[in-house]
Amino acid sequence: MKNLKWTLVFTAILFSLIVLSISENSFAQLKNLGIKGGLNLSNARLDYTNFGDAEYDSKTGFNVYLFYDFLNYKNVIISGEMGYNQKGFNQTVSTAAQGGIPAINYTLYNRLGYFDINALARFILPGSSVSPYISVGPVLSIKTSNSSSSSGSDLDTLVVNAANNLFGQLKSPVLGIIGGMGIQINKVIPQTIILEVRYNADLTNSFKNSGLNYVRNYLWQFNLGIKI
Repeated sequence: MKNLKWTLVFTAILFSLIVLSISENSFAQLKNLGIKGGLNLSNARLDYTNFGDAEYDSKTGFNVYLFYDFLNYKNVIISGEMGYNQKGFNQTVSTAAQGGIPAINYTLYNRLGYFDINALARFILPGSSVSPYISVGPVLSIKTSNSSSSSGSDLDTLVVNAANNLFGQLKSPVLGIIGGMGIQINKVIPQTIILEVRYNADLTNSFKNSGLNYVRNYLWQFNLGIKI
């Protein structure tokens, strides 16, 4: 409930800023408003006190953002974004039977949901039909949910409960950075189409548990968008 409260507060603040910006300009400035979303390929780096660092498998998810270009000056565009972003990772554990200890084989699926607020600078090379750009900026991520499930083991319930307890204690919000490249396509339809690839990584650690020293999420985003 606490995370949901902060999510609503930040949403209201950013929405108010967008409304105020639009009210001070002509209706034609709505062309600066857009929506985009797409596929995520996420993973994480975790370091446990007792077990050290480990490798994890990537997890697919999705993102969806509402964005607004507040400033468009020659080769620089300053944009604000807010939206939902799925992060997480999969962990496969496979150990052979040793002595009286049976073999353990299972996969743990961890999903983390975040509400992101991004401020981006896009450096664009304007063209009549296609405009390539690179973008970079800070990200404020507010955790909204976490869920874990597993398959392939008699220890499913124990493993899932432990994972849910661990990720339920992650710090929020966390600060990150996002950067990438893309293109704006004009003249195909009346609206501007956006295609982009971005890398999103945490800059601050997310942990509250003494057994976990280090947690940082990172992901690739493959997005399609349109300016209204």
